[in-house]
Amino acid sequence: MLKKILINQKPIPVPVPLKTLQEVVSWVESTLVKQGQSITRIVFNGRSLSGERLEARSSVEFRSEVDETSKIEFQLETPTDLAVQALDAIHNLSAVILGGLKAQAVAVWQAKPSEKPAEVETVYGDVKLLIDLMEHLQGLVNGQHVDAAAVTGVYTMLKRVEVAISMARSNSDWKACARVFLNRLEPLLKDLAAESEALLVRILATRGPQGALASGQE
Repeated sequence: MLKKILINQKPIPVPVPLKTLQEVVSWVESTLVKQGQSITRIVFNGRSLSGERLEARSSVEFRSEVDETSKIEFQLETPTDLAVQALDAIHNLSAVILGGLKAQAVAVWQAKPSEKPAEVETVYGDVKLLIDLMEHLQGLVNGQHVDAAAVTGVYTMLKRVEVAISMARSNSDWKACARVFLNRLEPLLKDLAAESEALLVRILATRGPQGALASGQE
């Protein structure tokens, strides 16, 4: 019989007989998950389940039997937790891109039309990742009582920059790429670094009693 699990690294006794991982998950959701929280990751005997694997509750993994030797860890998080993580990632990635952008722009400017500078692919990939992170963030704060307008504005302009880089990249116009890097992308990244930090402060200031963003939830 399973005797304990870990919830956010804290040991929790299991007072009921549970036979499978699916039964453990159902028990945790019905008794230990607070309003505003969700299970974002499960580690079962060293195997991490998250994302699509976490959603596949009818999979073979969830039908696995459990006993007193089983090691099961749950990660519970709120929208605030996830928003803070997304903002940290956005801020850090912005800083990384900014740190090498001037040198990359110089290398791209000097490249011949017949060449395919690696710096273009690096920056383009980083911008796409940044956009994905910002879309994820918008999903977390959408409809909540927090002003994310400034970051949303940067997101809109960053999408346009992505299109400009993509067009110049398709035409092998490396000088145009370099100009976009310095004239449009660099100022946006500086704005994003400042606005993401300010948004983080606002989110933390409006968190509810369970860590959820203040939206009438108790």
